Amino acid sequence: MDRKKILLVDDEDVIRKMVRVILGSEIYEFEEAANGLDAQVLMEKEKFDLIISDVIMPDCDGIELVMAIRHKQPDIKVIVMSGGGRVRAGHYLELASKLGAARIFEKPFDTAALRQAVKELLA
Repeated sequence: MDRKKILLVDDEDVIRKMVRVILGSEIYEFEEAANGLDAQVLMEKEKFDLIISDVIMPDCDGIELVMAIRHKQPDIKVIVMSGGGRVRAGHYLELASKLGAARIFEKPFDTAALRQAVKELLA
């Protein structure tokens, strides 16, 4: 059975590692990017089944990334998460949802809910 491939996009290394542990690297295959620009470069080279992205990141944020994904590869499922920035996280997440994110999570997120969302989106 082929493992589903997930791209984790977050400028915080610790968050990317935590998500890998929560979801299980024995179940899924992961690639990582520290911002939306790096994620787009990876997307040119590899096919992903799911992208999980933070919103607030340098160079290219999660909102810009969702727009790029919808433009270039509209079939890829996207989960967006945010801890907020200058405005509360809900504003960013609402916008991400309107732009096509399949699921949104406010940090800190419920780990069981994230696992369930990933399972549903990859089914």
